[in-house]
Amino acid sequence: MEVFAVTIFMSLVFALLFAVLFVAERSQRRRGCLEQDALLPLDEPSPAPAPSKERQS
Repeated sequence: MEVFAVTIFMSLVFALLFAVLFVAERSQRRRGCLEQDALLPLDEPSPAPAPSKERQS
């Protein structure tokens, strides 16, 4: 029976930890969410503007 008490206690600790970390993540208003930050290395660099083909006389 002691195993059940420890299991329930650890489950509650993990649930509380998850809730605290979730609220902390949601309250941060940085650049974006973690998923967006993780995908930043995959972003293609924006293309440089093409030089103007107009002739200057």
